Amino acid sequence: MNAKILVATTALAVAGFAGAALAHEMDTDQDGLYSLTEMHTEYKDLTEAEYAALDTNKDGAVDAAELAAAIADGRLPSME
Repeated sequence: MNAKILVATTALAVAGFAGAALAHEMDTDQDGLYSLTEMHTEYKDLTEAEYAALDTNKDGAVDAAELAAAIADGRLPSME
């Protein structure tokens, strides 16, 4: 049983790392924020209204925490 938990935990960690690496690549200007244009590289059908809804702190950009939350709660598919 412990081996199954270890394998599952490792798989989740690897998937999270892969998603983080893709998110880093998506941030083309490396400012730590994801513009709608940058997000279109991974989420081609993302609308302005959907993008605005992802920006939960309403600062005009999606940050890493907002992106992770949107993926975690299913508003966006994971990046693979």
